[in-house]
Amino acid sequence: MGQAVEVTCPTCKKIFVVNPHMLGSQMDFHCPYCNLYFPEKDSPKIRK
Repeated sequence: MGQAVEVTCPTCKKIFVVNPHMLGSQMDFHCPYCNLYFPEKDSPKIRK
């Protein structure tokens, strides 16, 4: 089983899964629910 990281969207507050290699990579996360792109620092909760 692969690793995953749960990210909470700062706008809609829904949780989605990203690849752990995205952490610290300066790539913006994309929320599949509200179609928002946001930087890692804007997420209210990231669970590894």
